[in-house]
Amino acid sequence: MRPTSVNCFFFAALAASAVYLLGEPPLAADDVPPMREVNVSVVAILASEQDGKIDPRLEDVAREIQRRHPQLKSFRMGTITSKKVPVRGEAQSFDLVADQKADITVLKTADKNNRVQLKITPPTLGEITYTTTCGKFFPFVTRYQTSNRESLIIAVRVQPCNGGKK
Repeated sequence: MRPTSVNCFFFAALAASAVYLLGEPPLAADDVPPMREVNVSVVAILASEQDGKIDPRLEDVAREIQRRHPQLKSFRMGTITSKKVPVRGEAQSFDLVADQKADITVLKTADKNNRVQLKITPPTLGEITYTTTCGKFFPFVTRYQTSNRESLIIAVRVQPCNGGKK
């Protein structure tokens, strides 16, 4: 009886090692969990070198952008779009101004530090992969200019955040 116990233990250890080395067995088609989604908001901001108003909703972002681009003096809100975007799914396209679009892919949801990872393709900038704080808008100043010579700035935010939970 002893050899049988040893053989059972040996085969159990071998099976456990195989699962550890090979990873979890693949899921059947019916067992695939639904893809998680997050809400992505994109704001198109139009800025000009002409003296003018700064939309009160944009005062904080305008102040930050003017540090690197002091020639921009007026800021107004363009379009605001929110969409559910699947995590590690296909890129979603967001309309901005005129015929301009930004494609966004969510690569990682909020980690324990509330950081998310995105891949974005804004007009005139090419593909950018970056990590940012969840729930905060992250601006991109593009080189695109409208027919009124306004510069296009895109601000992107991802929610929900994890609230500091691990």
